[in-house]
Amino acid sequence: METIISQLEKSFNETTQLLSEFNQEEINTIPFKDSWTAAQVGCHLLKSGTDNILTESTHPVDGAPDENIENLKKLFLNFENKMQAPDFIIPEDKIYNKQELITSLKELSRKTIEAAHKSNLSQTTSLPDIHPLKEMSKLEMIHFLTYHTMRHNNQIRNIRASLNV
Repeated sequence: METIISQLEKSFNETTQLLSEFNQEEINTIPFKDSWTAAQVGCHLLKSGTDNILTESTHPVDGAPDENIENLKKLFLNFENKMQAPDFIIPEDKIYNKQELITSLKELSRKTIEAAHKSNLSQTTSLPDIHPLKEMSKLEMIHFLTYHTMRHNNQIRNIRASLNV
């Protein structure tokens, strides 16, 4: 379990490093049609952060705590597969302050890693029926966060390449 937590921390650190390579204007520039800006990708990661889910009351998971890990990995690390984010984590169309965004992402990373170390990862939390992580173990949630962050780090790299940053 420590390995996936380390991978998550590495992925979060990569996100903030990648975003640091943009200047204030570039981070808010749409690189191509139907794309988010790098700042919007960062905002999306903030909105999909789950540090609070890892600290909420828990109950035993119905199946094996690692049952969905391989499927999550295949889904999120297949960069050919285009996905649509649920409405509640779609970033606003606005100008983001680069430094505030990076600071918020670092804080989310710190809280999430701390919560991951303290949580019983074989447990799950009560989530609303519409939540995409409902019924997943906390271990699966950490894998989701890792693969989701890795996916969006790839997206940020593509944005950077498109803008020649």
